Amino acid sequence: MTMGCPTCGQPLPAVQEVTFDEEAGIVVRDGRFAALTRQEQTILSALLAASPRARSKEQILRELYLHDQDEAEIKIVDVFVCKLRKKLKPLGLKIETLWGRGYRFIPIKAEGRP
Repeated sequence: MTMGCPTCGQPLPAVQEVTFDEEAGIVVRDGRFAALTRQEQTILSALLAASPRARSKEQILRELYLHDQDEAEIKIVDVFVCKLRKKLKPLGLKIETLWGRGYRFIPIKAEGRP
């Protein structure tokens, strides 16, 4: 079941490509969408920019907290990635853990498609 855009109500495109509207904070794929928090948007942007390579937790943390006085513990990256994974899974998108290296974004192939 497809839904309309949460901002304007227009039908969402039914394409397999991933559309990430950073201004609206939504990810669209195959007529479905997920609304993201600022932190989730930052992580997804970093992973998309690096795809298919991985980004380390340290790199992601630096992007989340640009100023040293705001820096949080490295474990917060795991928490944000976990929440982001839950939102992306219904869209057929996945964030893979590469042990000792970090995370990378990979689209899950649609059923019956290469």
